[in-house]
Amino acid sequence: MKSADKIKQLFKKAGLSINSETDEQVFADVLRARQKIRENVPAVPEKWRIIMKSPLVKLAAAAVLVIACLTGVFMFSQTSGVAWAIEQSIEALSKYNAVLVEGSESFLDEEGKLQMRDTKMWAVANEDQTRVKKERHEVDGVPTIVTNGQETWRYDPQTNTVIKNLPYGTPEGWIGGRFLEQLRAFQESGLMNHWEVTYGKDPVSSKQRAFLTVAWLDKRYNGPRSMWFEFDVESKLVVGMKQWENANWEGPPRIVSEKITYYESLPDELFEFEIPDGATVIEHQVIPQSDNHI
Repeated sequence: MKSADKIKQLFKKAGLSINSETDEQVFADVLRARQKIRENVPAVPEKWRIIMKSPLVKLAAAAVLVIACLTGVFMFSQTSGVAWAIEQSIEALSKYNAVLVEGSESFLDEEGKLQMRDTKMWAVANEDQTRVKKERHEVDGVPTIVTNGQETWRYDPQTNTVIKNLPYGTPEGWIGGRFLEQLRAFQESGLMNHWEVTYGKDPVSSKQRAFLTVAWLDKRYNGPRSMWFEFDVESKLVVGMKQWENANWEGPPRIVSEKITYYESLPDELFEFEIPDGATVIEHQVIPQSDNHI
């Protein structure tokens, strides 16, 4: 069986439609790209690595990455025996509108040294799951940012100061299905400098995991930046995440999400802020828009 026929057969087995009028030249171009990738990238078990550099690889991206994806579905390392595709995670994440994220974040101490501190964040997405609508962010057990969709409170425990903001504004992007769609679009358009998927098991539960690492430099999308995602293969949900504000995973991550719990909703009371005794309250300050999210 010819390579092009094998590819078409692979798509059929995956439940993807193949148009009989598909331009055979596209398949020929992609097959050449595939061969070039095989010549330049070492064969590593349970790993498919795509680095958008060579013209042939970019040609494959322009041809909708026929080898790696069709209609937005990425398929990785069938020999691994692990069934996972980013499209599945996009669908799985879209079913949930609320999360509890437990982990840590980096900060500069009084001596200017980078340190990590424990964080918890409860969040609810807006209607189209593109931004955070409600949020409760705690650092070492103390609420530092709380917003209910109408008002926002920012608390500095060192100075016992509360900044109350009107009108409400949320800079944070929602880490959900739409976010993964955006990453996928970056990959398809060739904006990613690195895109790699590996497989393994959770050391505690022994459950199958898929790991996605991505990086990009483009300043238009808040680059340079690199990220690491851990997906549960069974549920397809993101269960861990790390983010660096550089493109090569150097130094401590800016954000580490060690545990993510998903909910359909969270109680409104969670997003109300009780002003501490003796705190200074400053009202109507404008929240500066963050550039930390693509």
